[in-house]
Amino acid sequence: MKTLRDALRSEELTLTAELTLGPRDGPESVVEQASTLAELTDAIQIPDHRHARPHLSNIAVAALLLRNGIDPVIHMNCRDRNRLAMQSDIVGARALGANNLLLLRGSNFPDGHRPVSTGIFDMGAIDFLATAAAIRDGDVFPGTAPEGAPDLYLGTVATAFPPSENWEPEKLASKADAGAQFIQLQVCMDLDLLAAYVERIVSSKLTWRFQLLACIAVLPSVDAARELRNLRSDSVIPSSLVARLAAADDEQAEGIAVAAEQLKKIADLPGLSGVNLVTPGDPGLIPEAIRKSGLRQ
Repeated sequence: MKTLRDALRSEELTLTAELTLGPRDGPESVVEQASTLAELTDAIQIPDHRHARPHLSNIAVAALLLRNGIDPVIHMNCRDRNRLAMQSDIVGARALGANNLLLLRGSNFPDGHRPVSTGIFDMGAIDFLATAAAIRDGDVFPGTAPEGAPDLYLGTVATAFPPSENWEPEKLASKADAGAQFIQLQVCMDLDLLAAYVERIVSSKLTWRFQLLACIAVLPSVDAARELRNLRSDSVIPSSLVARLAAADDEQAEGIAVAAEQLKKIADLPGLSGVNLVTPGDPGLIPEAIRKSGLRQ
């Protein structure tokens, strides 16, 4: 089975894709989607109640993927579980052989969310990382790792922004100190901004301490681009890109073309080890964009 860890250690650009999960997705549809995405990617990312929508538990989805020879990357947020549940989920994922964990704070529930739910936030992302690292390193829950299994591979997220002249990536350094082995950026489709941000991280030598992944979206329409900007306030989707989609005769084909162009450019960007692809549309758009980029066929 190809794995995220091995891919990030290779010279080739690592590609992952994020599942689109909703309340109506059952085991068969999840496996079908994951299998389609896995053909051209190195690992499949499993969201944790994206946009506060319920779906099959990410641990259950990880088990389904492993059963089908696909390496999962489990997202876990601090919003939906207390400290005890966090620890149990980490140990449980490891027991299954799901070693890639992307740990994040999680966004607040949107206004008017129904049914009403309570955000827990027992800890923040850095404390969550430190907790997972303690489990990985055997400081807590000793003896719970399967014999001969690889260690947990821990990641978290960050948001790209235009760095000021005096900016130092101290928060990223803190995440590395807490145990992050890879850091994945939120959706950023402004490649000039992305390049400036990554260049500063490279110059700080932090890419010696963790692998850095970008994230781009395959946008099926101008409405999807606008909705993504509204739903994910930490995403960077330039107005020029929205205008390009709006002017296109075929918005979906244009969205695929944009993602393919950006993939090719990111492949030449020093400091980035990989790209995660997401889409608010048909998951099949992701392999289309990868093929169009020429990176994989």
